[in-house]
Amino acid sequence: MASEKDAQTIARDTAAKGRNVAEDTTRRMAETAAETTQRGADTASDMMGKATQVAGQVAGQTTDQLNRMMGLSAEAQGEVAQQARENMDVMAQCGSVLMDGMQSIMREWMGFAQDAMARNAEGINAMMRSRSVQDFYAAQSSMVKDEMELLLNRSVKVSELSAKTANDAVRRMNARAEGAARHVRRSA
Repeated sequence: MASEKDAQTIARDTAAKGRNVAEDTTRRMAETAAETTQRGADTASDMMGKATQVAGQVAGQTTDQLNRMMGLSAEAQGEVAQQARENMDVMAQCGSVLMDGMQSIMREWMGFAQDAMARNAEGINAMMRSRSVQDFYAAQSSMVKDEMELLLNRSVKVSELSAKTANDAVRRMNARAEGAARHVRRSA
């Protein structure tokens, strides 16, 4: 009887320590994912702003140089300026698509953290209800398996969101390039 109570006490103590470790690990994972995603979003936003600014300057300089080199008419200069504005608009749209994608990815990681916390609580409760050391280790193994499965499934979802975001941005750029090519062919 004493050894069974000792085993239950050890199991409860181990479960409590496991719960604390699991909660701490999940919390740190969620914080790290949120920080990483936020840094990525901030960096993307800064890069998009700088790229838009530089592209605008380059487009203006390029337009001026082309006008001087080719002696373009006022109508042609207006058309070149219009094309440059449309290109900048597409770049801004692509930046918007990328930012939306980053937000979706961040929401996915935050959902993971919430689901992981819920599963950890369920796993800890299962370990606390253990009547034997074997039950305890079975509950612990199940909890670890569930956590890994959740992490891998969410990682797949994040990869899919990343691919979708990149494809959407590329599609917008390709549509603009095709539109510009059609316009040039009609003008020629």
